[in-house]
Amino acid sequence: ADCNPCIGTASCLMWTMKFKGHLFHSGLPHKGINSFELAMDALTYIQERFYKDFPPHPKEAEYKFATPSTMKPTQVCCSEGSVNQLPPWTEVKGDIRLTPFYNIHACIEKVKGYIADINNDLSLLNTRGPCSRYDITVDGKN
Repeated sequence: ADCNPCIGTASCLMWTMKFKGHLFHSGLPHKGINSFELAMDALTYIQERFYKDFPPHPKEAEYKFATPSTMKPTQVCCSEGSVNQLPPWTEVKGDIRLTPFYNIHACIEKVKGYIADINNDLSLLNTRGPCSRYDITVDGKN
C-alpha cells in the first residue's frame, strides 16, 4: 500500500452478514426484535472471539507489519420504514485482514463457528435494556 518494497501483506476476506429481526412498533419493543441491535451485539461477540483466536503474531513486528490481523465492519444498511419501527433486517459488510502467519482457511472456519454458536444459543449475546431481546418466543409468549 506504500511505495517501499513489500515482502508480504495481509490477505483480504470480504464478508456480508444479514441479521433478521421482527418488525414491530418501537413503542412496544418487547414484541419485536431490533435487527440493528442484534447486528451490533452479534458483531461485538464475533469480533471479541476473532481477536482472541487471532491475536498479534510475534512475526508481525519482525516483518514490520503496521497492524495485526483485523476483522471490522465497514458498511451497514437496514430496511427502510418509519423511524418508530424496529427494523426487520440489517445487513453489515466488512473485511478480515489476516496476516500471512495465520491460515486463512482456519480463520474462515473459526468465523463460521462463531456464527453457528450464536445461531444455536442467542443467550450468548448481551442485550440493550429491559425490553431488548433476540428471541420473542421466550416463555412461550409472543
